[in-house]
Amino acid sequence: MRKDAQQNRDKILTAAVHLFESQSVETVSMKDIATAAGIGPGTLYRNYPNKSALCLDVSLVDIQAFVDDAHDYLAQTTDTAIAQFEQVLTRYLQFRERRLQLLASIENGATVMATYYQSDLYQQLVAVFMQVLKPLSGDLKIGELKFRADMLLAMLKSNSYAYQRQQGLTRADLLANLSRLMIKKGTQN
Repeated sequence: MRKDAQQNRDKILTAAVHLFESQSVETVSMKDIATAAGIGPGTLYRNYPNKSALCLDVSLVDIQAFVDDAHDYLAQTTDTAIAQFEQVLTRYLQFRERRLQLLASIENGATVMATYYQSDLYQQLVAVFMQVLKPLSGDLKIGELKFRADMLLAMLKSNSYAYQRQQGLTRADLLANLSRLMIKKGTQN
């Protein structure tokens, strides 16, 4: 990428992060972002065809940080398999809650989600959950385990997550219910 193009992209991301921190993601327009970045709308749209794509780029750093944190925890822990699953899931629920608006914007962009699902980062996220689900799932084949991890992530999409929270479920309630769904009965470790 050319230096000036990278500088424009950096300006856009910096402006977007600032605006998303001070206002709701929903109320910030692409025009607001272009103005705050000091660039023209054409430059913004050349870099990001829509707000969902921009929100994905803003979120990638946080998603990677979650994946890295989960790997660090799993490499160092001596917790039981159940405790590992619950710890990683708790951290993921906290991440989702902190970034609910950004993630909702991404998830509402169909073409953006299709690209994200095919990304290496999404595969890393699935792999983290496969790692913590494997000892709790019995003798599942790798494809079944991947399906289970992917479905767990799908259950936690922003609209579903927000709906469950609006129904009065706490993060601890969600953790308990998801644990009952995902952990094979009789698992002790």
